[in-house]
Amino acid sequence: MMSGYPYEVSLLLRLLLAVVCGAVLGYERERAGRSAGLRTNLLVCMGAALMMVVSKYFYYKSAEIPGNITVALDPSRIAAQIVTGIGFLGAGVIIKETGALVKGLTTAATLWFNAGVGMACGAGMVVMPIFCVIIGISALTILKKFEFKIPRVRYKTIHVDCDCTGKPLLPVLKEHFLRRNMQIINVNFNQNFDESSISYDFMVKGIYSDESMLLCASQLEDYGFVHQMRVS
Repeated sequence: MMSGYPYEVSLLLRLLLAVVCGAVLGYERERAGRSAGLRTNLLVCMGAALMMVVSKYFYYKSAEIPGNITVALDPSRIAAQIVTGIGFLGAGVIIKETGALVKGLTTAATLWFNAGVGMACGAGMVVMPIFCVIIGISALTILKKFEFKIPRVRYKTIHVDCDCTGKPLLPVLKEHFLRRNMQIINVNFNQNFDESSISYDFMVKGIYSDESMLLCASQLEDYGFVHQMRVS
């Protein structure tokens, strides 16, 4: 027996629209090999729509509370909690790797964005969520091709193992990076007196490609006192 809530078919269509929107965004993340892919985004979008529908119509029907009184609650209460809850889900896909590299921010933002699309579907909007999905897909696909062409400041840590020669080595190494337009942010060193060696960790920043960074590191071999280096 169908319930007495209004627009029963309309509510189901809202959830169906949320499934489609979530699946479109999730498919792109799945193709990109991200942890939060098709199923995760679909469930986030549909779940947000469901919570929005429940928030909006939970006490709509008469006789739901004593006194046979129809009560309309503020739907923004559950909506606000959706935004907060998705934040915890998004934090689970963000990974901090070695150095300053952080992965998963775009996927986390997609989950947060997808929840907003689902909320719009649950609220009864049609044009708005479809428009947002088009913009979201464009940002994840088309803009990604232009993203790599934008010059950006990059941070790397270069570890250099040197032999102690009795001469100051740090000024020579600093000059090596500065000549290649790499600004040194921080320098750490560790000297091993037993093996007569010293290790430097240079954190540098600059606008450079991976190829230029590898070339810069490999050119350290031209110095006779350098016997090992690596980039992270």
